[in-house]
This record gives sequence, C-alpha cells and structure tokens, in this order.
Amino acid sequence: MNIKSNTKQWVVAGVILVTAILMLMLGFSGKETKAPEKTTPPQAEQPVAKPEPVAAEPVAPKAEEAEPKIEEAPAVAEPAPKAEEKPAEPEKEVIKVEPKNAVLMFTATAEKDFNYEVYYTVEREVWYDAEHVVAEESKTGTHNYSIVLPEKAVYRIRLDFGSAPGTVTIKNIRLEGSQKADLNDIANCEINQIDKLTENEDGSITVTSAQEDPYIAYRTPLLPE
Repeated sequence: MNIKSNTKQWVVAGVILVTAILMLMLGFSGKETKAPEKTTPPQAEQPVAKPEPVAAEPVAPKAEEAEPKIEEAPAVAEPAPKAEEKPAEPEKEVIKVEPKNAVLMFTATAEKDFNYEVYYTVEREVWYDAEHVVAEESKTGTHNYSIVLPEKAVYRIRLDFGSAPGTVTIKNIRLEGSQKADLNDIANCEINQIDKLTENEDGSITVTSAQEDPYIAYRTPLLPE
C-alpha cells in the first residue's frame, strides 16, 4: 500500500511540476512580446504667461498712389496742302538733227493718226518719184516731228498727208541739218486734193481734207541756181 501511494504522489508531483514549468514559460514569453505600458505621471499645470503688450509701431502715412500716366499719342502732323496740279503739258519729242543729212522739221496738231510721206529730189530737173520718199507716222494731238532725209542736199520737197487726214495744223516747217531753208511761205506751194487751206495769225497753216492724196509741194528749188 505504501508503495502505490508513493507512486501516485510522485506522479501528481510530476504533473504539478510540469504544469508550473509550462506556466512559468508562458509568463516569460508574454513579458517578451508585450512590453508593459508606461504611464506618464500627470504633469502639473504650469501657469501660462500672458504676453506683454507690445507698443504699436507708428505706421508711416501711405504715399499717395500716383495716378497712372496716360501716354499721349504723338501728334500727327497735318499733311501740307497740295499745290494745285497743273494740267500736264503735251510731251515734247526730242528733235534729232543729223548734221550730215537734211532734216525736215515742224510742229503739227492732228485730229487722228495717219502717215506723213516726204518726197524729195536730188537733181534740179527731176520731179518726184517713188525712189525718193521717207514715211513718218503721225500721232493724234500736238507733236514735234524731225524727218531725216538720206541726202545732204535736196532741190525740192513735197509733204503728203496720207489718205483723208481730216484737219491738220502745221507750224514752223523748215529744213535743218546739212541744209537750211524756211518753208512757211504758203504762196510758194502747190496744193493737191486739199478741201481747205487756212493761214493762221500765228504763222501756222491748217489743212482740211477727206480725199485720198492731199499734199503740199514747194515750187521754187531749195538750192540756188
């Protein structure tokens, strides 16, 4: 009986010992994983110091805001009054004078375009022929003409006005260049197919013709005998 009771006591003691060891181990493991919360002792309320009144700094008076300046646009100079425009004068052609040739020159006013033809002779007894003629285009309006003859000296001259020239006024007709002669003497002229020939006060002559072959031919030879 004593041996059995002792055995039971030992078994119970062993179980209690194992249980104690396990509880001890669990206690240690809990301490390692969870640190005990620290309690901060309540601090005594400290009296809050009231801020001392600060003397207000004198505020400088604000400078008056300058009004924004508006830049004035530069004054635009008024355009000077235009001078009265004079009507354009008719262009004056440059008169070409060849010293080595005889040049028939005159000023003419025509109401339409046509062609002048200047016949000339180079021998005293020969009349006009188709081998000795120079053509010059005439323009409407007033123009100066300078018709160069391919000769140094000519005996006679005939001025044709084309076909149906209408009204043409000729002024200051003459020879210049290698030979000089005044051809304004209408009394020394023979006329052909001219409907009307008028001598004007300024020395010009006005020819009116609606025919096919109007011309003026000078009778007297231009070279001395």
